[in-house]
Amino acid sequence: MQLRFFWWKKVAAPVVFLMIFLVISWVFLPLHSQGRKVVTIPPGVDSLEIAHILSREKVIKNKFVFVFLSKILGWEQNLKAGKYEFFAPSMLEVLEKLQKGQIKTHRVTFPEGLPKWEIAEMLNQRGIVGKEEFLAVVNNPGIYEDEFSFSLPEDSLEGYLYPDTYHFIEGEAPEEIVRKFLSRFEEIILPLYEKLHGEDKSSLQKLIILASIVEKEARISSEKATIAGVFYNRLRKGMRLMADPTIKYALGDFGEKLDRQSLKTPSPYNTYLYFGFPPGPICSPGRETVYAALHPAKVDYLYFVARGDGSHQFSKDYSEHLRAVYQYQRG
Repeated sequence: MQLRFFWWKKVAAPVVFLMIFLVISWVFLPLHSQGRKVVTIPPGVDSLEIAHILSREKVIKNKFVFVFLSKILGWEQNLKAGKYEFFAPSMLEVLEKLQKGQIKTHRVTFPEGLPKWEIAEMLNQRGIVGKEEFLAVVNNPGIYEDEFSFSLPEDSLEGYLYPDTYHFIEGEAPEEIVRKFLSRFEEIILPLYEKLHGEDKSSLQKLIILASIVEKEARISSEKATIAGVFYNRLRKGMRLMADPTIKYALGDFGEKLDRQSLKTPSPYNTYLYFGFPPGPICSPGRETVYAALHPAKVDYLYFVARGDGSHQFSKDYSEHLRAVYQYQRG
């Protein structure tokens, strides 16, 4: 009897130790040496079906330990569907991610000055939402009627898709994606406007239109307020805005080089043909540019021409402007 007990003690101790080690390694240590794994958990599946999927995709090694651990932790009924991204996780990390619903997201940074179609293309290329689906929502502002503290344009949300860094969920509805842009606009731009104009939102649309033009004209931050001042001066004197980017917007290509024929483009966005503001913004301006449009420089300039290095030569009268054009564009 004593010999049997001694034998059992001698054999059982290593076995128990091995079991404890296996459990600890399954639960706390990385399960595979693989790199990135993206796995989709469909809605309505139970913990065993989830374990099958994760085991098949080599995210976990033992599906029964996964199910057992989910029961012990009380998470069995709280494992959420969605697309998940794993980087050699432990069993516990896998369960925590599923329990918290930490689904795969796309981090996208949109620079200032993009028109709606370029934003749509970026989202499409990242596989977040189709270009046409996104634009269908952007071109239907009525979806968000009375949802925000400012009035939305009737035909398009161009100019209100605030440029920033966003996190999107794969498969997220286009309405929700656009809502994120508008919420950020409300958070960042509206306080700037209200600080100067209070609750009167009647001039918000014209401000965004002008800021969008300045965004496309200015290459140097320090010139934004001056360029805004030039456009306000033209408006006060009853002149046309004569902004090249508005024609490029009408043509649907900001990279296009304008010629004399382009200046005759029959569009209400052609500020060489029509007086006043174009029908809407031509891109999404950033905070700095909106601030410049709200606080234009008090200058006497009416014209400016690109020097070729990103800066501009400003002129007070047309003859001075023609000399600058000759110097920097033909000289």
